Amino acid sequence: MKKVSTAARKQINNFGEQKLTIGLDLGDRSSWYCMLDGSGAVLLEQKLGTTPKAMQEVFGGMPRSRIALETGCIHRGSAGYCTNSGTR
Repeated sequence: MKKVSTAARKQINNFGEQKLTIGLDLGDRSSWYCMLDGSGAVLLEQKLGTTPKAMQEVFGGMPRSRIALETGCIHRGSAGYCTNSGTR
């Protein structure tokens, strides 16, 4: 799985303290996320690996955000990542 590009990482870090909503569609090996601003406008859509390390790289530097998860019945481990990263 490719790492998040430097340009995407800079773009993520520029969101500052905006109220963000993140939609996360979890897959077996890769996942997709979409970030929306407070008015619902799409700010960014990216693919990431479905691993704790990849999620930490992407979401670790973001401000606290609302996250909507779409999962299948096979992603029991995802709850552990969310709990350990301080999300609710």
